[in-house]
Amino acid sequence: MKILKTASLLLIGATFVISSAFAQGMGQQQMPDLPTSDDVTAEELDNFIATISDIEPIQVQLQSDVQQLVQKNDISIERFQQLMMAMQNPQAAQQVEMTDEERQQIQSIQPEISDLQMKAQEQMVEKIENNGMNIQRYQAIMMGAQQDQELMTRLQTALQDSTDTEG
Repeated sequence: MKILKTASLLLIGATFVISSAFAQGMGQQQMPDLPTSDDVTAEELDNFIATISDIEPIQVQLQSDVQQLVQKNDISIERFQQLMMAMQNPQAAQQVEMTDEERQQIQSIQPEISDLQMKAQEQMVEKIENNGMNIQRYQAIMMGAQQDQELMTRLQTALQDSTDTEG
């Protein structure tokens, strides 16, 4: 059960970071039709799983770096997440009271966070390409897995199998 939870978290986490890289790299281009399980070969699945394993340490490091930066600026991680959500979502902003000081703190560390994210995204794209994929296909499989339960099951099974052989 822990492996499936890990797989789900990895897929969700990778989606957010890679989505940003994808959006920046692709501009406003339309996403192709999302692949189903039938559209993803065994080799692509293996490459995808290898990529998730390669990307995980980058995500962990990014999360750690952002937490250190936030804490260095005397903001709790929980409060930082609330403030970021409020700044990105007008409906959430109505539920979170933000002081002028907090707004200034967030705005002052935003460039550093963006820099950390950009460096991590570059590393992730490199890992994707090193595993024989391109960002578009990786993103399509990621999004396809969220829409096609059979593809998600194949990914989770393959991820668990790769984890079992590593341990």
